[in-house]
Amino acid sequence: MPVGQKAPTLNMSKILRQLGYRTGQSRYVTYYREPLYGKDDYGVENTTIKVNELLLPGVSSYIRTRVTKDFVIQAGGGNIVGTANIYLPRLNTLKNFPNFDQANNIYFNNVEGWDKIYDLDQYAFNVPTSGAGNWSGSMGVPTSDGESVLYTLTGAVGGETLTYSSSATNGQFGGQNILEGNRIQFQILGGDDTVYLSKMENIVVSSSTESTLSYTPGSAVPLTSGAFIYIDVPYASGGYINTSGSLPPDVDTTSIYTQGVRYPVTVASGAGYNYDYDLRKFTFTLSGTGDVKIRLFSFYKAIEWSVHSIRDYTDEYMCLECVRTVGKRDSLRRAYA
Repeated sequence: MPVGQKAPTLNMSKILRQLGYRTGQSRYVTYYREPLYGKDDYGVENTTIKVNELLLPGVSSYIRTRVTKDFVIQAGGGNIVGTANIYLPRLNTLKNFPNFDQANNIYFNNVEGWDKIYDLDQYAFNVPTSGAGNWSGSMGVPTSDGESVLYTLTGAVGGETLTYSSSATNGQFGGQNILEGNRIQFQILGGDDTVYLSKMENIVVSSSTESTLSYTPGSAVPLTSGAFIYIDVPYASGGYINTSGSLPPDVDTTSIYTQGVRYPVTVASGAGYNYDYDLRKFTFTLSGTGDVKIRLFSFYKAIEWSVHSIRDYTDEYMCLECVRTVGKRDSLRRAYA
């Protein structure tokens, strides 16, 4: 390199996009930070939320694993641990992403120790959106462009539903196995008119009875940002954090973030809901007038990476040294479910 010439800088966002076409190590992950609770006069945490959780999907990253799965026998059962270096765009670039933008979300200032990154381990079930054969709408017929399911809302009073139903097998209802999944992820886009998402319901079959797990935002989530919104919520018995401080202990909450704004979501299961049983259908309750698109819809098993140290290259990228710890292996989880 000639004397006096600066070394070229890396455009990490561009590199991540290019790597995404060539290797599975570059992909989108979900960034998570637990809520911060208040303390009493003795310094003991109470149930009052001082700062809500951060649950921010759609972060581009490069993951270089050193140990993906290391099986360890412990007193409480077998654990799976691992280590990885996770590369994110530099902090200034990250803060330009819609959910990390300081003008919209004042609670993310930097990556901190013990923050979590949810990565894909395996798909439990990919809900098909390449066709609309298993989809139905309460006021119309959905279509597909080969990638997304498209439904046009009519503005009906009280909203409309868009439902995926799994197929029948050999004359019997054929539910889909989703027990190994512990998160639900999809992308959703609204048209130019005002369109809202007001509820999601996951319905399984327990013996011959339908049971429902519902996700209800405190206020309807607007879908008119002009870009697909990433939604990534937990799917697991007891796998949520009750971030309200006022709800009963058997009612949990999660979050949907869009453009840096948090929409708290109440998670409640109907009588007899059982995570052992198969998916029967999934229903979106929507309102407004205009088009809605849904794509990349899946139940998946997540790897939870915990940030233990940071190598911060502020001019180009951040390198996070992360550790993975998860619970029992799948065969034990199914046996004890």
